[in-house]
Amino acid sequence: MLKRSLRLAMKRNLDSFLKEHYSLTSNSVTAPITPSSKAPGPPAKVPKSNMVTTTIQLTTKEQQLRHLLLDVAKAIDESGKAPEPIALRWAGGWVRDKLLNIQSHDIDVAINAMTGVPFAQAMCDYCERPEAMSKHNIGPADIGSLHNVARNPEKSKHLETAMVKMFGLDLDFVNLRKETYTEDSRNPQMEFGTAEEDARRRDATVNALFYNLHDDSVEDFTGGLADMEAKIIRTPLEPFQTFMDDPLRVLRLVRFASRLQFTIDANTRKFMADPKVLEALRAKISRERVGVELEKMLKAHPFEALELIHDLQLFHAIFTDPTQENLPVPDISRWPVAYTCLDDLLKDRDSTSIAGRLISSTDASYSAWNLAALSPWMTVEEPPNPRRKANALPLVAIVSREGFKAPNRLSSIVAASHRNREEVLKLKNAVCNGESYIHERDRFGMAIRKWDTPAGTWRLQVLNALLVEALETLTEWRHEKSAGWKSFLDHLAKLDVYEVTTLEKLLDGGKLAKALGGIKPGKWTGPALEVCVAWQLRNPDETDPTGAIEEVQRRREELGIPLRRLFDDDERAVSFSTVRLAVFQHWLLGPSNTALLHEISGKYLAQLPKLSVDQALSSEDKNLDQGQLERLTAAISEKALRLKSVEEHSELLTEAAVASLSILCSKHHFVLDQDTLVKLTAVTDPQDPWTTAEAATTASKLLSEQLEGKSLIEFIINTVLQKSLKPLFMKSSSRITASGRPSQYTIIDDRSRPVIEVLPWRTQAPWAEATIQWAVNMSTTPLIQQHWPLFLPVLLALVENESTKTKARGLRTAREFMTKCSAQVLQNTGIGRVFADVTFPLLLHLPSVTPEDESTTILVPAYDVLIKLAESTGNTNSIERRRLFDRILRDGVFAGYFHASQHTRIVQVLLQKATVVINGLGIYTIKHLTPLLSMASSVMTDPFAVSYPPTLIAATQTLNAIITNAWPRIREVEHMENVIQILSLCWLNVSEEIEHEIPQTSEEIHTLSRELVHTARILQVLWAQDASVCPAKLSEALKQEPRLSDLFPETLA
Repeated sequence: MLKRSLRLAMKRNLDSFLKEHYSLTSNSVTAPITPSSKAPGPPAKVPKSNMVTTTIQLTTKEQQLRHLLLDVAKAIDESGKAPEPIALRWAGGWVRDKLLNIQSHDIDVAINAMTGVPFAQAMCDYCERPEAMSKHNIGPADIGSLHNVARNPEKSKHLETAMVKMFGLDLDFVNLRKETYTEDSRNPQMEFGTAEEDARRRDATVNALFYNLHDDSVEDFTGGLADMEAKIIRTPLEPFQTFMDDPLRVLRLVRFASRLQFTIDANTRKFMADPKVLEALRAKISRERVGVELEKMLKAHPFEALELIHDLQLFHAIFTDPTQENLPVPDISRWPVAYTCLDDLLKDRDSTSIAGRLISSTDASYSAWNLAALSPWMTVEEPPNPRRKANALPLVAIVSREGFKAPNRLSSIVAASHRNREEVLKLKNAVCNGESYIHERDRFGMAIRKWDTPAGTWRLQVLNALLVEALETLTEWRHEKSAGWKSFLDHLAKLDVYEVTTLEKLLDGGKLAKALGGIKPGKWTGPALEVCVAWQLRNPDETDPTGAIEEVQRRREELGIPLRRLFDDDERAVSFSTVRLAVFQHWLLGPSNTALLHEISGKYLAQLPKLSVDQALSSEDKNLDQGQLERLTAAISEKALRLKSVEEHSELLTEAAVASLSILCSKHHFVLDQDTLVKLTAVTDPQDPWTTAEAATTASKLLSEQLEGKSLIEFIINTVLQKSLKPLFMKSSSRITASGRPSQYTIIDDRSRPVIEVLPWRTQAPWAEATIQWAVNMSTTPLIQQHWPLFLPVLLALVENESTKTKARGLRTAREFMTKCSAQVLQNTGIGRVFADVTFPLLLHLPSVTPEDESTTILVPAYDVLIKLAESTGNTNSIERRRLFDRILRDGVFAGYFHASQHTRIVQVLLQKATVVINGLGIYTIKHLTPLLSMASSVMTDPFAVSYPPTLIAATQTLNAIITNAWPRIREVEHMENVIQILSLCWLNVSEEIEHEIPQTSEEIHTLSRELVHTARILQVLWAQDASVCPAKLSEALKQEPRLSDLFPETLA
């Protein structure tokens, strides 16, 4: 997409790029390179005595490319930009494959007197000439963009290469070179070399062949042709030094030997397992490069590759975690059993065979070979770690992730295979032993549904259990040992559960909640739906979900399904008898919930003297005297509203208690005591586990009716803050004094005090979080300005708490507090500094140290607090305001993106908050323009980002804010072209997604497209003001890619 236009745009800027980093002469590459100093003339001939030659047959496209490259070389020679005549060769794998009659589209072009980048650029320039296009029949789609891959000697990536796609062939341009190593450095000094010198430093003789474009012949300096004839893999130079120079060559030789079915030379083989070589492979080579080689092996000839790895004793250098010391060492003595087993199974791909049932695709086959490769790790016992989390990856998955950088999906498959292996084996043995329950379709179907995470992988997990069982129980593989697994898989087919993971459910969460009386979906929904699925599996012919609903009703107590709400909000005047009927005669009531409600309506109230339950709940006419009312409300408050423990308190009990108080106050105009009112503040947030939405709404109304005007202020200050909360938070934070004011000498993170002393409210008053939240919400600005020291200790205690939920709640409450606290108080008292100090570190609560869900829970309110602080510091020209916004971007958004850019939801939060900060900075955003555009570009140009549209929407909105606020710099050609490229690539990715629209994401995708159009219109405003800022090549890009016309109407160009 946009190949032609993007290449032209790249060409405009490349000259200045080359001046800084490269030269069209041969004297300035990244590593020291010294060319030979021959006089200009025809390409030098290599002495025939040093090499063997043969001929080769080129295809039409290859011949077309050869003629083009020779003309490019001639043009460079004529320009005098090279110190000697250009000689071109095609090198390495293409020559080898060509001689073996294997089709290859990847060609390495070796150049004698130039580095790759300037030659590739010269080729691109040459192809722009009309006469060249005509002579070589070059069409718009024949040449791709030029890409540069930098050197990285620390990871044995010694060459800087240029890559271009030409005539459908992938070309890599490099110079002929030789490498000089010093004793005190593992990184070579790079110099221009001859073809023979270049050949001798390659990994294998069969890869050291050249095709000379000028002579139209193959050149062999190292005996590669003879080795190909003998089917031998060996190194051109002494093996040990060859491997020490680049240890990855060990794996490359394994790959070539397995792929070509060649034998590794005995002398070469001897050094491949040398301890020094293996240590260099472990320490010097990036694990990504190890993963690339392993992937190529396992996708080509995996059995032969794993056999070579085993024979050469390479297992522990490949399948390891180099980041950890003292790892346990798996027993690999019987590893061949596992991969031989898999190889044997794959020979029979009949639909009813084991492989036919379990390995259904090329990707599945690749995953299966990875499981076979890792099988020795499956039984390794995890090292003891008391801090290990329950959901932590098993060791075998860590080895796959760190040892060869397996993709996330493959690591997840490995982890699931380890996690479910014993359960798979248990069911297989049950079938083989004829256990009584093996005909229970729901048991097997629900097990498969549980295993199938990631989706579509349960078959691989069964295969893994087979491979590991073979490894554990056999000394060598015998096909008859698979009979038990064949019986197990046949039994699954008989039960018809292979497609159970795609079963169409009769009920979803909403329908089930409605069928149960309109209760609110919650934690119970997932388990209840699984009960419905199990019922479907037992009744495969049923289409009416009534039976499933009845099954859920029978098990509602076990599933923790709450009771339907007791009364509607407008039924405040409902009688006690109605409440009683709702409690005791509700059609969903089970014995457990009846007992819970009976505690308030029976057991507790029955203890009151001279007042029976029946009298209290059934008499609408009876007027209770003051004493009876006080005793009744006191019992409700003490027995049903006293929050001793979050785990032990029932939200159902709270709802019934609040309902009773509401009716009492409504019927008798009763004034509740202060203690009961405080307890009501604790149930005003429906998110708390001890209350419900109905109870929270009713409690809030009760408090509003009972506390009005001055009585509300006195209640908040005296009863809530001073009497109830202050005793609990006297020693909450070292950042403040005993009076609640910021301390001048702060001891950060003082962990010397016992937790019971620092956090008494966690055990004594779990209601404190809800109460302070209610107090802040109900407070006025004058109240907070006058009494802020009473709030500060509680808010800091919540924000500094280790619980993610408590911390997030404290941040949300703190932001509300700052909204009602004047800027003068925040700055003059030091409150703003205290909140900034405690909040900024929270911006680094990022994966993988903090789980992604917890991280987003903290990040959103943390950014809100800091943004509110910045906004409170004054107008847009305030230096303090700008400093705080700058710090939020620098220490928060940019640092967060650097550490967690692979976590989509984290990036979404960072972009959303960056948009707010940019709008807050206004024109001062310009100083951050480069990193902001870089962040937006990396997100919006990622073709896989379309799978989660909310992040792209956030990125587009950030780009909108950047353009709007930093428009003077955006008008500059460099930035304008960058923005247009970002929008164009994102638009094309979105267009492709719309063409293959997925129903559940279509609305978000269309929202994203509207955001992109809006951004383009912002650019239109800039063009309308000054047409010169509209890139001249935009109209050409629109012609090349018509899909961009909706984004940039051609009238703009």
